[in-house]
Amino acid sequence: MLPLKLRLLKQFDHVVGRWLCHHLRPTARGLSMPRADAQPSWAPRPVPKEGIERILILRPGGIGDAVLTFPMIRALNEYYDRAAIDVLGERRNAQVYRINNLVRQVFCYDRHPLATLRRIARTRYQLVIDTEQYHHLSSVVANYLRPDYLCGFDTLGRGRFQTHRVRYLEQAYEVYAFLNLAGALIGRPIGFDVDEPFLQVARKWQAWAAGVLAASGDRPVAAIVPSASSPHRFWPPQRYARVAAWLVQRGFFVVVLGGEDAIRAARVVADNRDRGDLMNLAGRTNLGQTAGVIQRARLYLSADTGVLHIAYGVGAPTVHMFGSGVQQKWAPPGRKYLVVHKNLPCSPCTRYGYTPPCPYGAACMDAITVEDVIAAIEEVLQR
Repeated sequence: MLPLKLRLLKQFDHVVGRWLCHHLRPTARGLSMPRADAQPSWAPRPVPKEGIERILILRPGGIGDAVLTFPMIRALNEYYDRAAIDVLGERRNAQVYRINNLVRQVFCYDRHPLATLRRIARTRYQLVIDTEQYHHLSSVVANYLRPDYLCGFDTLGRGRFQTHRVRYLEQAYEVYAFLNLAGALIGRPIGFDVDEPFLQVARKWQAWAAGVLAASGDRPVAAIVPSASSPHRFWPPQRYARVAAWLVQRGFFVVVLGGEDAIRAARVVADNRDRGDLMNLAGRTNLGQTAGVIQRARLYLSADTGVLHIAYGVGAPTVHMFGSGVQQKWAPPGRKYLVVHKNLPCSPCTRYGYTPPCPYGAACMDAITVEDVIAAIEEVLQR
């Protein structure tokens, strides 16, 4: 079940945000700019580099959503090469944008929201990109900033605010949806190589990881994140422990990672393991340090959770377990990334960003065995 604060925010968005989205006057200056052609003023068209000095990206949501915006950010950074890019997001995803230096500044709207909004409004953003899909308030905020150009997904009636409307692709990998936003502004499709890393890790995080992993010696590193942000994605820590033991037998040095929510499960995985074979870093690293460790890993293992997308972004081969989540939307594509799932009739059950309560005790995850995961690891290691 969602935390009370988040449930109230969603309800507020549904009632108040929806009303505002349908009644506020659009303010983006580009909506009234004259056009040389006969197309409607809202039709997507290239935004020239000249005059674009500051870009703001709105990215609510968790770690995974934030990671998958980086191909879009890189495309914007390369095209609008004189512009500074800022992000307005949440505390839970802010660290993602500190993994490297593509983003100048991160603002958190869930920390002193009114003061943060006033601070942002004092900055003149010529271009605002709203990456939200299913809520109204992000468009209300974007409209309040009165940019020259406002680009976003034309969902829930929010397109009336936008100078550049983009159709949201519900069944496509999320990177492509975000790249379509950049493409609408730049004026051409943006390519994406599914087998190439797209998340650069800052040198300070790489150096930190090299120092910590000196204990592994010449052994290959396997990174495990035994937590999940939802009970629908939970895989028992005892099973992670059995996979970790198998990896040690295969000559791997195992590193257990994750946030504070992973500490309890990580203790189960690390229990009775020789300290020379396993390092438990759960709850002890920020996302930059986590990315640095995973970048050096020969293998990454977790369920459908935010750090999975960091692993894909830095190019670490992954084995990941999916149950309720939509694989076409969230499972990393490419030949080095293998999903384990059982294809139960009720799975996937997530729709439009919402996962309903499960009457079957997350059977889609419970049905995945240790043997299934080991078989997937063996296949990935041979690729």
